Amino acid sequence: MNTIITKNISKKFTLGKVQALKDINIEISKGTFVGVKGPSGCGKSTLLNIISLCENPSEGELHFLDKKIDFQNKSELTKLRREKIGYVFQYFHLIQTLNTFENVELSLLLQGRKNNEQEVNNLLKLVGLEKRANHFPNQLSGGEMQRVAICRALAHKPDLIVADEPTGNLDSKTGDAVIDLLKQARNSGTTIIMASHSEQCLSHCDRVIELKDGLIVGD
Repeated sequence: MNTIITKNISKKFTLGKVQALKDINIEISKGTFVGVKGPSGCGKSTLLNIISLCENPSEGELHFLDKKIDFQNKSELTKLRREKIGYVFQYFHLIQTLNTFENVELSLLLQGRKNNEQEVNNLLKLVGLEKRANHFPNQLSGGEMQRVAICRALAHKPDLIVADEPTGNLDSKTGDAVIDLLKQARNSGTTIIMASHSEQCLSHCDRVIELKDGLIVGD
């Protein structure tokens, strides 16, 4: 089963009709760790946003879990994002009014999964945060917040995790720990697509796609 296939995906922005992506054709197999690299403004984040169903392409087709995506079907897009995709961002995007446990639990509650205390605690233990369960984001280090974000992304066992510069604000040791967590998810069958400027991080990927000016120039 293929996780992702894009056919002639292009993205134009209305402001001056700027072209961000041009005829992107890629096929990503389930359970692979794929890196996306390129200079700032080359279209990395736009590509990840389209693949993760957060942004519509201007042209082309996207197939996810062997199904062609209808970008006009908003309810189906919401369902797929909630159930099949996990997100890890450079700036964490934790909810400041929720503690560590609650931030991780949220993705389960959104699916109607209650009585999940043991499940959340097992995830926090996996990343060494079991003693920080009651701490709020402003009480955590950058590395701890990123580990919470990864737990949140993993909690509902998604088919795909999209990570946009997940180590960009972290020191090298903490960044390596984050990459190890993503590799563990890959080893469990989850597909990982990660945008990064770090050659060290990208060296852990099974495959690296290089973008320049919205085009694939290396794969």
